Amino acid sequence: MENKSVYALLIGVGDYEKMNIANLPTYRMDLSLLATSLLLGLKVPKDNLRIMAGADNNGYVTTTDLAKAIAGFKSLLGSEDTFIFFFSGHGRDRNILFSNGQVELQSVIDFVEKLPAKNKIVILDCCYSGNFKTSGARIMHFEESMEEFVGHGIAILASSAADEVSRLGPNGNHSMFTGALSTAIAINKKVTKGKTSLDDIYDEMMHLVKAWNRENPGKEQQPIFRSSLGGTIYFQVEEYHPYRQMEYSFENDEFRIVSVEPLSTLSIKRLCAFVIPKGKGELLELPDITRKVAEQIKYAEIYSTQKSEEILGGQPARAVWCYFGHDESDIINHLHYSYTIWVADEEMRQLYFKSNKNAVIADGIYIYENKDYNMLKKMQEPTQSREEFIEENKKLLAVIVTLAEKFVTDLQEVANNTLTIQDIQERYGEWTIKVRRKFIELSDGDIAPDDLHDWTEEIMNLAGWVADMALLIENEKGNGVIGDRENWLIKHAVSHYHESMEKIKKLEDEIEW
Repeated sequence: MENKSVYALLIGVGDYEKMNIANLPTYRMDLSLLATSLLLGLKVPKDNLRIMAGADNNGYVTTTDLAKAIAGFKSLLGSEDTFIFFFSGHGRDRNILFSNGQVELQSVIDFVEKLPAKNKIVILDCCYSGNFKTSGARIMHFEESMEEFVGHGIAILASSAADEVSRLGPNGNHSMFTGALSTAIAINKKVTKGKTSLDDIYDEMMHLVKAWNRENPGKEQQPIFRSSLGGTIYFQVEEYHPYRQMEYSFENDEFRIVSVEPLSTLSIKRLCAFVIPKGKGELLELPDITRKVAEQIKYAEIYSTQKSEEILGGQPARAVWCYFGHDESDIINHLHYSYTIWVADEEMRQLYFKSNKNAVIADGIYIYENKDYNMLKKMQEPTQSREEFIEENKKLLAVIVTLAEKFVTDLQEVANNTLTIQDIQERYGEWTIKVRRKFIELSDGDIAPDDLHDWTEEIMNLAGWVADMALLIENEKGNGVIGDRENWLIKHAVSHYHESMEKIKKLEDEIEW
Protein backbone atom coordinates (compact mmCIF):
# COMPACT_ATOMS: atom_id res chain seq x y z
CA MET A 1 0.00 0.00 0.00
CA GLU A 2 1.04 3.62 -0.53
CA ASN A 3 -0.10 6.96 0.86
CA LYS A 4 -0.37 8.67 -2.50
CA SER A 5 -1.70 11.87 -0.94
CA VAL A 6 1.48 12.44 1.12
CA TYR A 7 4.31 14.49 -0.39
CA ALA A 8 7.64 15.40 1.17
CA LEU A 9 10.52 17.82 0.55
CA LEU A 10 13.69 16.96 2.47
CA ILE A 11 16.52 19.52 2.49
CA GLY A 12 19.98 18.86 3.90
CA VAL A 13 22.62 21.59 4.01
CA GLY A 14 26.22 20.70 4.81
CA ASP A 15 28.45 23.17 2.89
CA TYR A 16 28.79 26.43 4.83
CA GLU A 17 32.19 27.66 3.57
CA LYS A 18 30.72 30.88 2.11
CA MET A 19 29.07 31.55 5.47
CA ASN A 20 32.40 31.13 7.31
CA ILE A 21 30.97 28.56 9.69
CA ALA A 22 31.72 24.89 10.19
CA ASN A 23 30.45 22.45 7.59
CA LEU A 24 27.85 19.94 8.74
CA PRO A 25 28.48 16.46 7.33
CA THR A 26 25.56 14.88 9.25
CA TYR A 27 23.06 16.12 6.64
CA ARG A 28 23.65 13.04 4.46
CA MET A 29 22.66 10.52 7.13
CA ASP A 30 19.80 12.72 8.37
CA LEU A 31 18.31 12.78 4.87
CA SER A 32 18.83 9.05 4.42
CA LEU A 33 17.25 8.17 7.77
CA LEU A 34 14.18 10.32 7.34
CA ALA A 35 13.65 9.38 3.69
CA THR A 36 13.81 5.68 4.57
CA SER A 37 11.38 6.11 7.46
CA LEU A 38 8.89 7.98 5.27
CA LEU A 39 9.07 5.34 2.56
CA LEU A 40 8.82 2.35 4.91
CA GLY A 41 6.99 3.75 7.92
CA LEU A 42 4.48 6.19 6.40
CA LYS A 43 4.30 4.47 2.99
CA VAL A 44 5.08 7.69 1.10
CA PRO A 45 5.53 6.83 -2.60
CA LYS A 46 9.08 7.32 -3.83
CA ASP A 47 7.82 9.59 -6.62
CA ASN A 48 6.25 11.90 -4.00
CA LEU A 49 9.57 12.34 -2.20
CA ARG A 50 12.07 15.03 -3.23
CA ILE A 51 15.48 15.12 -1.57
CA MET A 52 17.60 18.26 -1.95
CA ALA A 53 21.27 18.11 -0.95
CA GLY A 54 23.02 20.12 -3.64
CA ALA A 55 23.64 19.45 -7.32
CA ASP A 56 26.27 16.79 -6.59
CA ASN A 57 24.91 15.72 -3.19
CA ASN A 58 27.60 17.95 -1.71
CA GLY A 59 25.39 19.77 0.76
CA TYR A 60 25.55 23.08 -1.11
CA VAL A 61 21.97 24.38 -1.07
CA THR A 62 21.09 28.04 -1.59
CA THR A 63 18.18 30.17 -0.46
CA THR A 64 17.05 30.30 -4.09
CA ASP A 65 17.02 26.49 -4.20
CA LEU A 66 14.74 26.55 -1.16
CA ALA A 67 12.28 29.01 -2.70
CA LYS A 68 12.14 27.14 -6.01
CA ALA A 69 11.71 23.77 -4.33
CA ILE A 70 8.78 24.83 -2.15
CA ALA A 71 7.14 26.75 -4.99
CA GLY A 72 7.49 23.67 -7.17
CA PHE A 73 5.06 21.77 -4.95
CA LYS A 74 2.26 24.29 -5.51
CA SER A 75 1.22 22.61 -8.74
CA LEU A 76 1.55 19.10 -7.26
CA LEU A 77 -0.47 19.51 -4.08
CA GLY A 78 -4.22 19.08 -3.90
CA SER A 79 -6.72 20.14 -1.27
CA GLU A 80 -6.71 16.69 0.38
CA ASP A 81 -2.93 16.19 0.44
CA THR A 82 -0.36 16.21 3.23
CA PHE A 83 2.94 18.05 2.71
CA ILE A 84 6.02 17.33 4.83
CA PHE A 85 8.92 19.79 4.88
CA PHE A 86 12.20 18.75 6.53
CA PHE A 87 15.32 20.83 7.07
CA SER A 88 18.65 19.59 8.41
CA GLY A 89 21.38 22.19 8.81
CA HIS A 90 22.58 25.08 10.95
CA GLY A 91 20.28 27.49 12.73
CA ARG A 92 20.85 30.71 14.68
CA ASP A 93 19.11 33.95 15.68
CA ARG A 94 15.62 32.84 14.53
CA ASN A 95 17.05 31.90 11.12
CA ILE A 96 17.87 28.71 9.27
CA LEU A 97 21.14 28.83 7.38
CA PHE A 98 21.86 27.88 3.79
CA SER A 99 25.12 27.71 1.88
CA ASN A 100 24.87 31.31 0.68
CA GLY A 101 22.75 33.04 3.31
CA GLN A 102 20.03 32.73 5.87
CA VAL A 103 16.24 32.78 5.89
CA GLU A 104 14.01 33.76 8.77
CA LEU A 105 12.58 30.60 10.32
CA GLN A 106 9.10 32.06 10.74
CA SER A 107 8.94 33.16 7.10
CA VAL A 108 9.61 29.57 5.95
CA ILE A 109 6.82 28.29 8.21
CA ASP A 110 4.43 30.98 6.97
CA PHE A 111 5.29 30.21 3.34
CA VAL A 112 4.71 26.47 3.79
CA GLU A 113 1.43 27.16 5.59
CA LYS A 114 0.07 28.88 2.47
CA LEU A 115 0.59 25.84 0.26
CA PRO A 116 -2.70 24.36 -1.06
CA ALA A 117 -2.42 21.05 0.84
CA LYS A 118 -4.98 20.08 3.48
CA ASN A 119 -2.27 19.89 6.11
CA LYS A 120 1.42 20.66 6.37
CA ILE A 121 4.09 19.24 8.68
CA VAL A 122 7.30 21.25 9.13
CA ILE A 123 10.24 19.39 10.70
CA LEU A 124 13.30 21.44 11.68
CA ASP A 125 16.56 19.86 12.79
CA CYS A 126 18.86 22.74 13.65
CA CYS A 127 20.03 24.68 16.68
CA TYR A 128 17.56 27.13 18.29
CA SER A 129 14.78 25.83 16.05
CA GLY A 130 12.08 26.17 18.72
CA ASN A 131 11.94 29.94 18.25
CA PHE A 132 8.72 30.09 16.21
CA LYS A 133 5.03 30.66 16.69
CA THR A 134 1.78 29.38 15.23
CA SER A 135 -1.64 30.93 14.93
CA GLY A 136 -2.71 28.82 17.91
CA ALA A 137 -5.69 26.55 18.47
CA ARG A 138 -8.26 26.41 15.71
CA ILE A 139 -11.77 27.68 16.32
CA MET A 140 -14.57 25.50 14.98
CA HIS A 141 -17.58 27.31 13.52
CA PHE A 142 -20.91 25.53 13.68
CA GLU A 143 -21.36 25.84 9.91
CA GLU A 144 -18.25 23.67 9.43
CA SER A 145 -18.52 19.94 9.03
CA MET A 146 -16.04 17.75 10.85
CA GLU A 147 -14.58 16.91 7.44
CA GLU A 148 -13.78 20.59 6.90
CA PHE A 149 -12.22 20.96 10.35
CA VAL A 150 -10.30 17.83 11.26
CA GLY A 151 -6.74 17.54 10.03
CA HIS A 152 -6.67 20.97 8.40
CA GLY A 153 -3.77 23.27 9.25
CA ILE A 154 -0.07 23.11 10.05
CA ALA A 155 2.09 21.34 12.62
CA ILE A 156 5.72 22.20 13.41
CA LEU A 157 8.18 19.85 15.08
CA ALA A 158 11.52 21.42 16.00
CA SER A 159 14.58 19.61 17.31
CA SER A 160 15.46 22.01 20.11
CA ALA A 161 14.18 24.82 22.30
CA ALA A 162 14.63 28.46 21.31
CA ASP A 163 17.81 28.79 23.41
CA GLU A 164 19.21 25.32 22.83
CA VAL A 165 21.61 23.62 20.44
CA SER A 166 20.82 20.38 18.63
CA ARG A 167 23.00 17.40 19.46
CA LEU A 168 24.67 14.72 17.38
CA GLY A 169 23.57 11.14 17.78
CA PRO A 170 25.59 8.34 19.41
CA ASN A 171 27.88 7.76 16.40
CA GLY A 172 28.23 11.40 15.44
CA ASN A 173 27.13 10.79 11.85
CA HIS A 174 23.55 12.01 12.27
CA SER A 175 21.61 14.21 14.62
CA MET A 176 20.02 12.75 17.74
CA PHE A 177 16.63 14.31 16.89
CA THR A 178 16.40 12.96 13.34
CA GLY A 179 17.52 9.56 14.56
CA ALA A 180 14.77 9.48 17.20
CA LEU A 181 12.12 10.79 14.81
CA SER A 182 13.05 8.36 12.04
CA THR A 183 12.94 5.45 14.47
CA ALA A 184 9.54 6.56 15.77
CA ILE A 185 8.15 6.71 12.23
CA ALA A 186 9.71 3.48 10.98
CA ILE A 187 9.11 1.35 14.08
CA ASN A 188 5.89 2.80 15.39
CA LYS A 189 4.40 0.87 18.32
CA LYS A 190 1.13 2.79 18.22
CA VAL A 191 -0.78 1.49 15.22
CA THR A 192 -4.53 1.04 15.68
CA LYS A 193 -6.74 -0.37 12.94
CA GLY A 194 -3.86 0.09 10.51
CA LYS A 195 -3.48 3.80 11.34
CA THR A 196 -1.06 5.94 13.31
CA SER A 197 -1.36 9.61 14.10
CA LEU A 198 1.05 12.52 14.19
CA ASP A 199 0.52 12.62 17.96
CA ASP A 200 1.45 8.94 18.21
CA ILE A 201 4.68 9.53 16.28
CA TYR A 202 5.52 12.51 18.49
CA ASP A 203 4.90 10.49 21.67
CA GLU A 204 7.13 7.65 20.48
CA MET A 205 9.87 10.10 19.47
CA MET A 206 9.73 11.83 22.87
CA HIS A 207 10.10 8.46 24.58
CA LEU A 208 13.40 8.01 22.71
CA VAL A 209 14.53 11.60 23.35
CA LYS A 210 13.87 11.27 27.09
CA ALA A 211 15.95 8.08 27.15
CA TRP A 212 18.79 10.02 25.46
CA ASN A 213 18.49 12.85 27.98
CA ARG A 214 18.72 10.43 30.91
CA GLU A 215 21.81 8.78 29.48
CA ASN A 216 23.54 12.02 28.44
CA PRO A 217 23.49 14.52 31.34
CA GLY A 218 24.62 17.95 30.22
CA LYS A 219 23.53 17.24 26.64
CA GLU A 220 19.78 17.23 27.18
CA GLN A 221 17.57 18.36 24.31
CA GLN A 222 13.97 19.61 24.32
CA PRO A 223 12.09 19.18 21.02
CA ILE A 224 9.23 21.63 20.51
CA PHE A 225 5.90 20.64 18.98
CA ARG A 226 3.15 23.14 18.12
CA SER A 227 0.26 22.97 15.73
CA SER A 228 -2.69 24.87 14.34
CA LEU A 229 -4.51 21.71 13.31
CA GLY A 230 -8.04 20.68 13.98
CA GLY A 231 -7.54 17.42 15.84
CA THR A 232 -4.56 15.50 14.49
CA ILE A 233 -3.34 13.89 11.26
CA TYR A 234 -3.80 10.16 10.67
CA PHE A 235 -1.70 7.98 8.36
CA GLN A 236 -2.77 4.56 7.06
CA VAL A 237 0.42 2.52 7.51
CA GLU A 238 -0.85 -1.07 7.44
CA GLU A 239 -3.51 -3.00 5.65
CA TYR A 240 -6.48 -3.36 7.96
CA HIS A 241 -9.16 -6.00 7.51
CA PRO A 242 -11.58 -5.77 10.42
CA TYR A 243 -13.62 -8.76 11.45
CA ARG A 244 -17.00 -8.38 9.79
CA GLN A 245 -19.87 -9.43 11.99
CA MET A 246 -22.72 -11.07 10.09
CA GLU A 247 -25.86 -8.95 9.82
CA TYR A 248 -29.13 -10.71 10.51
CA SER A 249 -32.79 -9.77 10.12
CA PHE A 250 -35.98 -11.78 9.72
CA GLU A 251 -39.69 -11.13 9.35
CA ASN A 252 -42.87 -13.23 9.43
CA ASP A 253 -46.53 -12.61 10.20
CA GLU A 254 -45.96 -12.55 13.97
CA PHE A 255 -42.81 -10.53 14.51
CA ARG A 256 -39.87 -8.78 12.93
CA ILE A 257 -36.28 -9.34 14.06
CA VAL A 258 -34.59 -5.99 13.35
CA SER A 259 -31.08 -7.15 14.23
CA VAL A 260 -29.13 -9.72 16.21
CA GLU A 261 -25.99 -9.02 18.25
CA PRO A 262 -23.50 -11.46 19.81
CA LEU A 263 -23.19 -11.72 23.60
CA SER A 264 -20.96 -14.77 23.58
CA THR A 265 -18.15 -15.56 25.96
CA LEU A 266 -15.32 -17.79 24.76
CA SER A 267 -17.14 -20.82 26.19
CA ILE A 268 -20.85 -20.01 25.81
CA LYS A 269 -22.63 -18.89 22.67
CA ARG A 270 -25.24 -16.24 23.53
CA LEU A 271 -27.27 -14.01 21.24
CA CYS A 272 -29.39 -10.90 21.62
CA ALA A 273 -32.31 -10.15 19.27
CA PHE A 274 -34.12 -6.83 18.89
CA VAL A 275 -37.74 -7.62 18.07
CA ILE A 276 -40.91 -5.78 17.06
CA PRO A 277 -44.06 -7.91 17.56
CA LYS A 278 -46.77 -7.46 14.91
CA GLY A 279 -49.66 -7.98 17.30
CA LYS A 280 -50.37 -5.85 20.33
CA GLY A 281 -47.09 -6.89 21.87
CA GLU A 282 -48.69 -7.87 25.17
CA LEU A 283 -46.54 -9.64 27.75
CA LEU A 284 -48.57 -12.84 27.45
CA GLU A 285 -47.56 -13.09 23.80
CA LEU A 286 -43.84 -12.84 24.50
CA PRO A 287 -42.97 -16.39 25.69
CA ASP A 288 -44.19 -17.91 22.43
CA ILE A 289 -42.48 -15.23 20.32
CA THR A 290 -39.28 -15.64 22.33
CA ARG A 291 -39.15 -19.40 21.71
CA LYS A 292 -39.75 -18.87 18.01
CA VAL A 293 -37.05 -16.19 17.82
CA ALA A 294 -34.59 -18.46 19.66
CA GLU A 295 -35.36 -21.34 17.32
CA GLN A 296 -34.93 -19.04 14.34
CA ILE A 297 -31.55 -17.56 15.32
CA LYS A 298 -29.81 -20.00 17.66
CA TYR A 299 -27.61 -21.40 14.85
CA ALA A 300 -26.90 -17.99 13.35
CA GLU A 301 -23.15 -17.55 12.94
CA ILE A 302 -22.98 -14.15 14.60
CA TYR A 303 -19.80 -13.40 16.58
CA SER A 304 -17.89 -10.30 17.65
CA THR A 305 -14.40 -11.67 16.92
CA GLN A 306 -12.68 -14.20 14.71
CA LYS A 307 -11.51 -16.08 17.79
CA SER A 308 -15.03 -16.57 19.17
CA GLU A 309 -16.19 -17.73 15.74
CA GLU A 310 -13.39 -20.30 15.60
CA ILE A 311 -14.26 -21.62 19.07
CA LEU A 312 -18.06 -21.50 18.90
CA GLY A 313 -18.74 -21.86 15.18
CA GLY A 314 -21.46 -24.38 14.37
CA GLN A 315 -22.75 -24.53 17.92
CA PRO A 316 -26.28 -23.46 18.91
CA ALA A 317 -26.80 -20.55 21.28
CA ARG A 318 -27.41 -21.65 24.86
CA ALA A 319 -29.08 -18.38 25.82
CA VAL A 320 -31.02 -15.81 23.78
CA TRP A 321 -32.14 -12.37 24.97
CA CYS A 322 -35.03 -10.68 23.16
CA TYR A 323 -35.51 -6.92 23.55
CA PHE A 324 -38.99 -5.83 22.49
CA GLY A 325 -40.00 -2.44 21.12
CA HIS A 326 -43.24 -1.28 19.57
CA ASP A 327 -41.56 0.33 16.57
CA GLU A 328 -38.18 0.79 14.95
CA SER A 329 -37.66 4.09 16.78
CA ASP A 330 -37.74 2.15 20.06
CA ILE A 331 -35.04 -0.18 18.79
CA ILE A 332 -32.83 2.65 17.52
CA ASN A 333 -33.14 4.55 20.80
CA HIS A 334 -32.65 1.47 23.01
CA LEU A 335 -36.13 1.88 24.52
CA HIS A 336 -37.69 -1.50 25.28
CA TYR A 337 -40.97 -2.21 27.01
CA SER A 338 -39.78 -5.70 27.89
CA TYR A 339 -36.93 -8.12 27.54
CA THR A 340 -37.06 -11.89 27.73
CA ILE A 341 -34.54 -14.68 28.11
CA TRP A 342 -34.67 -18.13 26.57
CA VAL A 343 -32.20 -20.72 27.86
CA ALA A 344 -31.28 -24.14 26.55
CA ASP A 345 -30.56 -25.92 29.85
CA GLU A 346 -30.67 -25.73 33.63
CA GLU A 347 -27.12 -24.37 33.95
CA MET A 348 -28.08 -21.30 31.90
CA ARG A 349 -31.31 -20.99 33.87
CA GLN A 350 -29.38 -20.81 37.13
CA LEU A 351 -27.06 -18.19 35.65
CA TYR A 352 -29.58 -15.83 34.07
CA PHE A 353 -33.02 -16.21 35.65
CA LYS A 354 -32.47 -13.79 38.52
CA SER A 355 -35.24 -12.80 40.93
CA ASN A 356 -36.59 -9.28 40.25
CA LYS A 357 -39.81 -7.54 41.33
CA ASN A 358 -40.45 -6.54 37.70
CA ALA A 359 -39.80 -10.02 36.32
CA VAL A 360 -41.72 -13.28 36.07
CA ILE A 361 -41.03 -16.69 34.61
CA ALA A 362 -43.79 -17.87 32.27
CA ASP A 363 -43.72 -21.08 30.20
CA GLY A 364 -40.00 -21.42 30.85
CA ILE A 365 -39.23 -17.89 29.62
CA TYR A 366 -37.88 -15.11 31.83
CA ILE A 367 -39.88 -11.91 31.23
CA TYR A 368 -38.82 -8.49 32.51
CA GLU A 369 -41.28 -5.60 32.18
CA ASN A 370 -39.99 -2.04 31.88
CA LYS A 371 -42.65 -0.22 33.91
CA ASP A 372 -41.15 3.15 32.97
CA TYR A 373 -41.58 2.56 29.26
CA ASN A 374 -44.61 4.85 28.72
CA MET A 375 -43.02 7.68 30.68
CA LEU A 376 -39.73 7.35 28.81
CA LYS A 377 -41.55 7.12 25.48
CA LYS A 378 -43.32 10.39 26.22
CA MET A 379 -40.05 12.01 27.27
CA GLN A 380 -38.58 11.03 23.91
CA GLU A 381 -41.18 12.88 21.92
CA PRO A 382 -39.33 15.60 19.98
CA THR A 383 -39.95 19.25 20.76
CA GLN A 384 -37.79 20.58 17.92
CA SER A 385 -37.88 20.31 14.18
CA ARG A 386 -35.13 18.31 12.51
CA GLU A 387 -33.47 21.52 11.33
CA GLU A 388 -33.56 23.03 14.82
CA PHE A 389 -32.12 19.86 16.35
CA ILE A 390 -29.23 19.77 13.85
CA GLU A 391 -28.41 23.45 14.35
CA GLU A 392 -28.44 23.21 18.14
CA ASN A 393 -26.20 20.14 18.20
CA LYS A 394 -23.79 21.59 15.65
CA LYS A 395 -23.48 24.74 17.75
CA LEU A 396 -22.79 22.74 20.91
CA LEU A 397 -20.31 20.53 19.05
CA ALA A 398 -18.46 23.59 17.73
CA VAL A 399 -18.21 25.14 21.21
CA ILE A 400 -17.00 21.89 22.81
CA VAL A 401 -14.41 21.24 20.08
CA THR A 402 -13.13 24.82 20.29
CA LEU A 403 -12.76 24.47 24.07
CA ALA A 404 -10.92 21.17 23.63
CA GLU A 405 -8.58 22.49 20.96
CA LYS A 406 -7.52 25.40 23.18
CA PHE A 407 -6.83 23.05 26.08
CA VAL A 408 -4.88 20.52 23.99
CA THR A 409 -2.79 23.33 22.45
CA ASP A 410 -1.85 24.77 25.84
CA LEU A 411 -1.28 21.31 27.28
CA GLN A 412 1.34 20.73 24.60
CA GLU A 413 3.26 23.70 25.98
CA VAL A 414 3.64 21.75 29.22
CA ALA A 415 5.42 19.05 27.19
CA ASN A 416 7.45 21.84 25.55
CA ASN A 417 8.50 23.06 29.02
CA THR A 418 7.17 26.56 28.30
CA LEU A 419 4.23 26.15 30.73
CA THR A 420 3.75 24.12 33.89
CA ILE A 421 0.76 22.00 34.80
CA GLN A 422 0.13 24.52 37.58
CA ASP A 423 -0.13 27.27 34.94
CA ILE A 424 -2.77 25.16 33.16
CA GLN A 425 -4.67 24.53 36.37
CA GLU A 426 -4.71 28.23 37.21
CA ARG A 427 -5.73 29.30 33.69
CA TYR A 428 -8.44 26.70 33.18
CA GLY A 429 -10.68 27.09 36.19
CA GLU A 430 -13.44 28.84 34.23
CA TRP A 431 -12.79 26.54 31.29
CA THR A 432 -13.61 23.43 33.33
CA ILE A 433 -16.88 25.01 34.48
CA LYS A 434 -17.86 25.86 30.89
CA VAL A 435 -17.01 22.33 29.69
CA ARG A 436 -19.28 20.83 32.34
CA ARG A 437 -22.10 23.21 31.50
CA LYS A 438 -21.93 22.40 27.79
CA PHE A 439 -21.80 18.67 28.53
CA ILE A 440 -24.94 18.94 30.66
CA GLU A 441 -26.62 21.11 28.02
CA LEU A 442 -25.85 18.47 25.41
CA SER A 443 -27.11 15.68 27.70
CA ASP A 444 -30.39 17.53 28.30
CA GLY A 445 -31.02 18.07 24.61
CA ASP A 446 -33.98 16.86 22.60
CA ILE A 447 -34.20 13.26 21.42
CA ALA A 448 -32.45 12.74 18.09
CA PRO A 449 -34.32 11.86 14.90
CA ASP A 450 -33.78 8.17 14.21
CA ASP A 451 -31.28 8.69 11.40
CA LEU A 452 -29.22 11.09 13.56
CA HIS A 453 -29.04 8.80 16.58
CA ASP A 454 -25.50 7.52 16.01
CA TRP A 455 -24.21 11.02 15.14
CA THR A 456 -25.72 12.47 18.32
CA GLU A 457 -24.39 9.60 20.42
CA GLU A 458 -20.86 10.09 19.10
CA ILE A 459 -21.04 13.83 19.83
CA MET A 460 -21.90 12.84 23.41
CA ASN A 461 -18.90 10.50 23.47
CA LEU A 462 -16.63 13.29 22.25
CA ALA A 463 -18.01 15.70 24.84
CA GLY A 464 -17.46 13.03 27.49
CA TRP A 465 -13.76 12.80 26.68
CA VAL A 466 -13.43 16.58 26.89
CA ALA A 467 -15.23 16.49 30.25
CA ASP A 468 -12.71 13.86 31.38
CA MET A 469 -9.86 16.24 30.49
CA ALA A 470 -11.51 18.93 32.62
CA LEU A 471 -12.05 16.53 35.52
CA LEU A 472 -8.45 15.33 35.50
CA ILE A 473 -7.07 18.87 35.57
CA GLU A 474 -9.53 19.99 38.22
CA ASN A 475 -8.81 17.02 40.47
CA GLU A 476 -5.12 17.87 40.46
CA LYS A 477 -5.71 21.58 41.12
CA GLY A 478 -3.14 23.17 43.41
CA ASN A 479 -0.79 20.20 43.16
CA GLY A 480 1.66 21.86 40.79
CA VAL A 481 2.75 18.49 39.41
CA ILE A 482 1.07 15.75 37.51
CA GLY A 483 2.05 12.14 37.94
CA ASP A 484 2.57 9.47 35.32
CA ARG A 485 -0.92 8.07 35.94
CA GLU A 486 -2.67 11.40 35.44
CA ASN A 487 -0.50 12.21 32.44
CA TRP A 488 -1.46 8.88 30.86
CA LEU A 489 -5.15 9.45 31.58
CA ILE A 490 -5.09 12.90 29.97
CA LYS A 491 -3.29 11.57 26.89
CA HIS A 492 -5.80 8.72 26.79
CA ALA A 493 -8.69 11.20 26.84
CA VAL A 494 -7.10 13.34 24.11
CA SER A 495 -6.51 10.27 21.94
CA HIS A 496 -10.14 9.17 22.28
CA TYR A 497 -11.29 12.73 21.60
CA HIS A 498 -9.40 12.61 18.29
CA GLU A 499 -10.89 9.19 17.49
CA SER A 500 -14.40 10.55 18.14
CA MET A 501 -13.72 13.37 15.70
CA GLU A 502 -12.88 10.79 13.04
CA LYS A 503 -16.05 8.81 13.80
CA ILE A 504 -18.22 11.93 13.61
CA LYS A 505 -16.58 12.81 10.31
CA LYS A 506 -17.48 9.39 8.90
CA LEU A 507 -21.05 9.54 10.26
CA GLU A 508 -21.62 13.01 8.83
CA ASP A 509 -20.60 11.72 5.42
CA GLU A 510 -23.37 9.10 5.61
CA ILE A 511 -26.19 11.42 6.73
CA GLU A 512 -28.60 12.94 4.27
CA TRP A 513 -28.76 16.46 5.61
